[in-house]
Amino acid sequence: MNRFNTAISTIPATPSWSAARDVQRAWRQWMMAATIVAVFGTALSPFILGDQRNVLVILVAALSLPTIVFLRVPLGADLGWSATAVAYLIVVELLHGGLGNVSSLGYTGMFALSYIAFCGALDSGAVTRERLMLLLCRMIQAYAVTSVLQLIGSRVGLPVPNHILSKESWSYNSLGVEPSHAARALAFTLLAYLILARRGGPAPSVRELWRQERSILLAFSVSLILTGSSLAVGILPLTIVMALRLRWLLVGIAILTLSWPLLLAVELESVHRLIAFLTALPSMDIMAMVQADHSGALRVMPLILFLQSASLSDLSVWFGGGYEAIAYYVQGNLIGMAKDAAVAGFIPGYVMITGIAGATLFCHAYLFRFLNAQTLPLLLLWIPTLSNSAWNSQIFWYSLVLLRAVYAFSNALSDVPHPGFPGASR
Repeated sequence: MNRFNTAISTIPATPSWSAARDVQRAWRQWMMAATIVAVFGTALSPFILGDQRNVLVILVAALSLPTIVFLRVPLGADLGWSATAVAYLIVVELLHGGLGNVSSLGYTGMFALSYIAFCGALDSGAVTRERLMLLLCRMIQAYAVTSVLQLIGSRVGLPVPNHILSKESWSYNSLGVEPSHAARALAFTLLAYLILARRGGPAPSVRELWRQERSILLAFSVSLILTGSSLAVGILPLTIVMALRLRWLLVGIAILTLSWPLLLAVELESVHRLIAFLTALPSMDIMAMVQADHSGALRVMPLILFLQSASLSDLSVWFGGGYEAIAYYVQGNLIGMAKDAAVAGFIPGYVMITGIAGATLFCHAYLFRFLNAQTLPLLLLWIPTLSNSAWNSQIFWYSLVLLRAVYAFSNALSDVPHPGFPGASR
């Protein structure tokens, strides 16, 4: 009997125990990936500082590296390309500005690590299409509920939930830092969700889309309408059209062209600002754009100033001039801002810092590598809505994460879940 007990004690771990450990690790990796998506795609007022920094996002980003190590997240090509892009940025800044902008470089590095952590969970199979779709669906619904509660609270004199930056009068930030941030996050969330919902099939017709996704489309529309943002006015139809067959984009352009005289007569302030801004945009007249919509003008003003001053014979235009280049091009010229203000979004800010070469490297690392038929709508939406956003913002990296996820699931092999890790039903 003693020999029998000894033999039992020396039996190695069975495969089922090993499978159980794999399931636990995969579950933790999914929770990590879901946390990155949920935190980067939303903003909760208790965690927003006076300068609009999101403490929760910073915490999640700062924990990305130890999380990668602890959960043994696989590291693929995303690590190499991200490291190359960030290293180029660091080298350029060290050559031109030393360590004066180390905090900004640190933010970029932390965001990149969060991105790498999410990509690793994708590669391991811990993130499944169905689970991600369910998460995105719940986020859109949460935005809608928050927007309605903000409307009710402001109208009946109750505390407005999650109030951060909004005018409260048909201009609600919902789960974004401000109304325009909410519009961007919602647009990318919905489009990514609708592309994932195709499951590799063709884009739906208008009738099919309405029949299959009516509740999500309504939640999305309610949230965008309540932002009161002129950006939301344009982004609402654009996002839905991007989810349809390509011919609908052409139809939409034709309808917009024919209805332009009617839109000019619309009395809604947000529509009026958008139409006035789009009318002034082709002229590249900064003052005309400022008078039409100051918020929109601030997003394109740096690009216009850069195009007016930059010379292709200047090596810094090709290889970067460091952070001080932003001040060189825009400081004192941003109408409606302090004379010492020097801000610019990714385009052209990142081009100013790292040059055309550095910006091209970044775009290849995070955008161009993932271009295919299913990710093309996301890229086309990204260009007008997020390319001029700050590259150290949560919404900017949120869009890159969703683009990477859609690309992963555009390959049928990526739908195979981690061994022993059951997919969730929708």
